[in-house]
Amino acid sequence: MANKRKFSIFISSTYEDLIDERQALVGVALESNFIPVGMEQFHAAPTSQWNVITKMIDECDLYLLIIGGRYGTIEEETGISYTEKEYNYAKNKKLPVLVLIKDPLSIIESKKDTGKDKFDKMKKLEDFREKVTHDGNTVDFFKDLNDLKYKASATFKNALEYVDENAGWVRYRDVMDIINEEIGGRNKENDEFKEYKNKNLEDMKEMLSQFGSRLTDLENNQLTFEKIPTVTEEDIEKLFQDENDMSIIRNKEVDKPIVGQDNVGYIPPDSALLLVYAADGDGRIIKIRTTSSPTQIFTSGKQFMADNSKRESARWVEALDRLIEWKWVKPVGYKGEIFELTGTGYDKADWLKETMRIDTSKNPLDELKEFENFIYV
Repeated sequence: MANKRKFSIFISSTYEDLIDERQALVGVALESNFIPVGMEQFHAAPTSQWNVITKMIDECDLYLLIIGGRYGTIEEETGISYTEKEYNYAKNKKLPVLVLIKDPLSIIESKKDTGKDKFDKMKKLEDFREKVTHDGNTVDFFKDLNDLKYKASATFKNALEYVDENAGWVRYRDVMDIINEEIGGRNKENDEFKEYKNKNLEDMKEMLSQFGSRLTDLENNQLTFEKIPTVTEEDIEKLFQDENDMSIIRNKEVDKPIVGQDNVGYIPPDSALLLVYAADGDGRIIKIRTTSSPTQIFTSGKQFMADNSKRESARWVEALDRLIEWKWVKPVGYKGEIFELTGTGYDKADWLKETMRIDTSKNPLDELKEFENFIYV
């Protein structure tokens, strides 16, 4: 989506002395994938046309100011030029402001203010230059048309870093492509979820069937409690052991230990698996938040959610939060969506993988099933 956006930019300046410069900037803007917006027809606009100017600025994503050798027509009410008034309006609207200033030594006399008030305008122009230069704007200077095109090209390129992420214009067909692509992805997720539920249902039916058969066997054989073998101390020692003062939890089905450490206590299996799979991949964990669906957790191209429910989302978000709290992962994106393993995180991941005997070639949810029935020590 981002690479298909076009941004509109309002070009503001005095008119007669900068006709060539404005035309050159329109060309550079189009080449840089921007939509140039100008008010040439209102360069000496009366107050009645101010609403038109402000409306056009409101609809733009950026504001570009060019300062040459003239201060321009002064509005009687405010005592400032319309160009400076446009600049003040753009700043108040918090638009990203780009400024290109022509080197005063490169300006010929015919391109400067004339008339009885020229000295007053020269002073106002100098103050205006000083103001925009120290007003937190992106400012560059040029000497002639060729220099202007060169500087403007770099200015437009850098401007993309300042544009609001929700700004810009997109073709209707591009928007529909994105929407259809997302709908297709959602349909695929729904189909996979239905398949997952059906499989679980079949597994449950099979488990109930086996349980019923076992009950029948018990009734037929008339087993009593006295005939059930007792557990010896040796059996318990084989099941549990103490290693390096670490608390051990063992899975009763496959005897895979789920471990804790003295510096964080018990490590839940979901946090352990998330860390190990990230370490065996690119070392990153991605948290995707949208307004239309619960937060999702990914790493190494694998989604750590059995379904798209809020309950499942909360489980894996908490698993990530634990890793952040223990300083085993750290945020690297300014939006809090990308996290990377720390050096300690890699060490812990290696230790967990070996101790818990995690096989990262398997689907993480399949591995997680092997840790569902554990005994705490």
